[in-house]
Amino acid sequence: MHIRKLTTPEEIALSFDIFLELRPYLPDVTFYINQVMQQQKEGYEIIALMPKEEVVACAGFRIMTTLAWGKTLYIDDLITGKKERGKGYAQTLLHHISSIARENQCAQIHLDTGYTRHTAHKLYVNHGFDFHCHHLSLKVR
Repeated sequence: MHIRKLTTPEEIALSFDIFLELRPYLPDVTFYINQVMQQQKEGYEIIALMPKEEVVACAGFRIMTTLAWGKTLYIDDLITGKKERGKGYAQTLLHHISSIARENQCAQIHLDTGYTRHTAHKLYVNHGFDFHCHHLSLKVR
C-alpha cells in the first residue's frame, strides 16, 4: 500500500473529493488547495493512501508543543472514502502516523472527533486512544 505525502497544488487536489466527505462545507477545490497550502506554512501535512493513482484515504496532521501535552502530533483530519471503508485503510494511516510521531519524539497523539462518529470512535479506541475531555469552541465575531 503506497502512502504519499501531498505537497504540491496538483497533489493536494487529488485529495479534495475525499476531504469533501469529511468537510462538506468546502466550497471548491481552489479554496481547498489555498487553505491547505496556508496550513502547510504552519506545519500541517497531508498523507494519502493510494493503492493506485487514486486517493482512497488521507490524514492531515501537525506536530506542535503545548504546556498541556508536551510535543504532540495532532490529527486534524482522518477520512476514508465511503466506497473504501472497512478495508483497514484508516488503521494503516494511524500506524503510519504513529511511526511519524515516534520519529519526531512526540509524547502523544491527539485528535478531536464528532459525537456521532461511532465507527471512528471504535477505530480510535481499538488503536489505543482514550477519551479524556470535551472540546469546546467559541466563534469570535
